[in-house]
Amino acid sequence: FLSFMLKGKNVILGPVKKEYIDWYLKWMNDPELTQYIRMFRPLTREMEEEWYNNLKNRDNNFLFAILLHSQDNNEKLIGNCSIDVEWINRLGTCGILIGEKEYQGRGYGTEAMKILVQYGFNTLNLNRIELEVFDFNIRAFKSYEKTGFKKEGIRRQAMFKNGKFHDVFIMGILKKEWQDKI
Repeated sequence: FLSFMLKGKNVILGPVKKEYIDWYLKWMNDPELTQYIRMFRPLTREMEEEWYNNLKNRDNNFLFAILLHSQDNNEKLIGNCSIDVEWINRLGTCGILIGEKEYQGRGYGTEAMKILVQYGFNTLNLNRIELEVFDFNIRAFKSYEKTGFKKEGIRRQAMFKNGKFHDVFIMGILKKEWQDKI
């Protein structure tokens, strides 16, 4: 398990804790949220606990809770983000979910993604970070562009969601592009 925190101006990327399982269970069973991610069936508490218990066995996955800074050091969990690493290729595939809806569209996801990308390049020494975004997730697409990701390709009609096929955009950023941006 990750035991450290990455701090930004408004958000902190911190370790995932067992007490967060109820939040994740709520988010992963909310169709309004799961329409934007690769979720195909509802999750049970047992499935979430098994997922949590298996986190420590994965040396190529870096999962963070997204927490809001607070004055009283009582951070609020609003989502999570991760990077899956292919060490040989120095490639990371990232994902993010702001599960608490009242915090969506307020820049917290973009800030969390910038912290995650910086961690990927500066700490994990990745050369490339990529992600997928569904064609109807315009807000996420714009957030990824603000972070520095470029649209590189389209997997046409690669995802069946909400009763129809959708294109999946492939986006990526290279370490050199990130360094030039900051």
